[in-house]
Amino acid sequence: MQPLHQLRGWLGRKLVTFGTLLVNPAPPPRTESSERLALPTAAAAAAVRPSPPPVAVFSPASREPLSVEAAVLGRSMGLLKREAADALAALGAAHALVTSARLAQVQQLRERVERGEADGDDLTALAADYQGWQNDQVRLFDAMALVLRMGVPTTTALELVEPQLHEQARAHLATLSAEYQRGLLMDQFRDTPLNS
Repeated sequence: MQPLHQLRGWLGRKLVTFGTLLVNPAPPPRTESSERLALPTAAAAAAVRPSPPPVAVFSPASREPLSVEAAVLGRSMGLLKREAADALAALGAAHALVTSARLAQVQQLRERVERGEADGDDLTALAADYQGWQNDQVRLFDAMALVLRMGVPTTTALELVEPQLHEQARAHLATLSAEYQRGLLMDQFRDTPLNS
């Protein structure tokens, strides 16, 4: 019988495949090994996993279900902190770029409304959109500042866990990884029409 974390990995891959098919109904390539009913080993699953279609590469559901688990086990906490800060900085900068553009649009539209060339409701809607981008930008930079202030050791997380607790720690990590992947799938399908 396979360990629980391998079964979770197998189930995660099946859920991701199902999610990808919901978004892009093109059938995946069929291989002899992918049609077996037995649970594949991690090496066999990696060998037969079809590559996602080009559009699905940018979809959260196309990620490996255990990417969080692999990152935690394979990277130092200092590197994870740096990667998190870099990603938050990039997303915050992207939001700042859009926010600045929205502000310029608000100012231009306000001048048009004052001249009677545009409707005040359009200005209200655009101002609300700008405010939403601005709020998200502030939250992103706050999160980045929080991550940067965190003190983390330079070792991997597992090196900070007593060896006799490694099995339980890995099982807990697998659960956290699966929960994160489930959240990505739920977020992806939240705004997807059922008949698309």
